[in-house]
Amino acid sequence: MNLTYWWKWRSSKKKLAGRAPFRAIVCSEQQDAFRTFGIQIKNILLILFILSFLGFHLNGCTTKYGTREPDQKQALRTLAGGVAGVLFAGNIGGAIVGALVVDVVSVATIKYEDKQLENGDQAAKRYKDQDKKAEDRKDQDKKAEDRKDQDKKAEDRKDQDKKAEDRKDQEQKAEKKKWEEKRVSLFIEESSVATHTVRTGSTVKANIQYTLLAPEGTENVKITETRKLWTAYSTRELDTRDITRTQGTYLSSIQFTMPEDMPKGYCILYTTVSDGKRAKTARSVMNIL
Repeated sequence: MNLTYWWKWRSSKKKLAGRAPFRAIVCSEQQDAFRTFGIQIKNILLILFILSFLGFHLNGCTTKYGTREPDQKQALRTLAGGVAGVLFAGNIGGAIVGALVVDVVSVATIKYEDKQLENGDQAAKRYKDQDKKAEDRKDQDKKAEDRKDQDKKAEDRKDQDKKAEDRKDQEQKAEKKKWEEKRVSLFIEESSVATHTVRTGSTVKANIQYTLLAPEGTENVKITETRKLWTAYSTRELDTRDITRTQGTYLSSIQFTMPEDMPKGYCILYTTVSDGKRAKTARSVMNIL
């Protein structure tokens, strides 16, 4: 019994020992296959990415490529095909095949189409019209510039006229001021009576205060003082006197008897001071009983 068990155990050990190398070989081959498959998948994805990227750039989607010459474009396509062949095959032969394939495909896809848009007369007429329009625009610009210059000149003349008018006004003011400085200035400052209620035959005292100014060098000024009584019924002159004064402020007083025949009621005493060229008048109100 023990012998039989030992024999079976030994036989199974031999079988396991014989299978181990075979399993190791199978596992190694499977790992290599998966590794190779993974590399090929990566290469395919990389090629697809590069071809998409190159297709975007080489088909005129960018400004740089679109502005290149046809020979330069073809050279870029061939280079792109060679790079794709190297990545796919992994050797120089793949690069050559890829470049040839791109050249053949490029030649096969090139197609030209020509169409005449205008004949010679039409093209010449179009350029002639363009030149005429440009000349018209030039004339319009020149006219606009001339109008602008004319407006500017008119504005300048207007400014000059205004300045001349201002100078004229200033000269007139200066002349007026100069003339006013040469003439006598007379200012009445106060006019009054001692009492505002009077009786006929009574004495009335009236005062007037005024200032006399004369140009430099004027010593004496002849002044005339005139006094009048006014009522609603009549006007009566009381007194007129001529007097020579120098510059200064004066208080002139007068005493008079109210006439017996003056109507009773409202009465005004008018006092006028004159230098012969201008006169100033003041008034004082009284009530006659």
